[in-house]
Amino acid sequence: MNVCVIGLGYVGLPTAALAASAGHTVLAYDTDAVLREALRAGRAIVSDDVAGLLASAFRDERFVVCDCVESADAYIVCVPTPTAGGRPDMRHVETALAGVAAVVSSGQLIVLESTVPPGTTERVVRQALRAAGKGFLNVHVSHAPERILPGDVVRELRENDRIVGGRTREDAEKTRELYAAFVSGDIHLTDLRTAEFVKVIENTYRDVNIAFANELALFCEEIDIDVWQAIALANNHPRVNILKPGPGVGGHCIPVDPLFLADQNPFATELIQASRRINERMPNLIVRRVVSLVGEGDGKRKVAILGASYKANVDDVRESPARRIRDLLDERGFRTSVYDPLARLPHAARSVGQAVEDSDAILLAVDHDAFRDIDPAAVAPIVRSRVLIDCHNFFPERTWLAAGFRVYGLGRGSHFALPQASVRQQSNSA
Repeated sequence: MNVCVIGLGYVGLPTAALAASAGHTVLAYDTDAVLREALRAGRAIVSDDVAGLLASAFRDERFVVCDCVESADAYIVCVPTPTAGGRPDMRHVETALAGVAAVVSSGQLIVLESTVPPGTTERVVRQALRAAGKGFLNVHVSHAPERILPGDVVRELRENDRIVGGRTREDAEKTRELYAAFVSGDIHLTDLRTAEFVKVIENTYRDVNIAFANELALFCEEIDIDVWQAIALANNHPRVNILKPGPGVGGHCIPVDPLFLADQNPFATELIQASRRINERMPNLIVRRVVSLVGEGDGKRKVAILGASYKANVDDVRESPARRIRDLLDERGFRTSVYDPLARLPHAARSVGQAVEDSDAILLAVDHDAFRDIDPAAVAPIVRSRVLIDCHNFFPERTWLAAGFRVYGLGRGSHFALPQASVRQQSNSA
């Protein structure tokens, strides 16, 4: 098919590259003119697997970067759906579909991949076609939400099962034919509204589960139980799968998608709303723990934050709890430094050593594998105060205690672990 992909972000561009690699001719469009020129010149910053697919597609003339939405057999819309004031913001979707409606012809297929509240696809497509003077029944309409994690996008797009919801069964079948060329996972067909709902509840489930884990962590701190051990033991049960606590929930999907349901029906989503509040206030709790350990910010005290992305081993900083923690610390009068080996940040430290130098506390906000190489004995001489705040139960506590650090681990008891020397002194004095 000739396929026009609208939106060349972290989902749209890999999707377009995969479609081209499978033999479709892709007409790729994004509103960002700088990105379009970078793609044409081969200067766009993309992962190696996407770069390889694009190079092959350009070479075989199956990938064309366009300056507007162009007529095609199928249109795949992959634009952002953020929230504004806790409500879904559909402006990008509406703009993209208006562009599609201007060129679409009878018998062509419109696929919306963007995550939207149930009932949105049919309504917004109908409005766009009506505004363009075209009949809704003349085109095929589907919703096929992406279900990927950053870091391994191409493999996940290719291998994960897909949900395809069609306005009619024929619409769903046409969409399956389009995606089957480059998706090896099972493609499950349903109706439009169910497909929209399934994508939203997948992420909402994770938000609720993480909120439960975070609530357990706070409870365990009060009664001196190690939540990490408790969760690991509970998960030995064949029907229990509690996720891990942490300093909050980030990324474009998990903190956003629950709001789509809460906004649509606030009376039937009380658990969802409560879970969102729990996860949103975790950065505030972490900052309170910092103050408990080092005192109030006075313009001189410094906190070194390790990690800036929203989760481990990715470079995506959208809705990152680490960024919220830094903002809160800045507001409280702390100096902050940030080091992340993956995320591209302006004014960030270039190394762990540079970040932690002269710091009053080291705060592990993201559990990147790269941080496992940090040697507390090497770090200890360059910090001003030996304090570690570990939000992920990531570092071996004993080695940090042996290096003279006080350690706070989220969910590991209301006391703060003291350096070994301090423990010996207390024992001797007793």
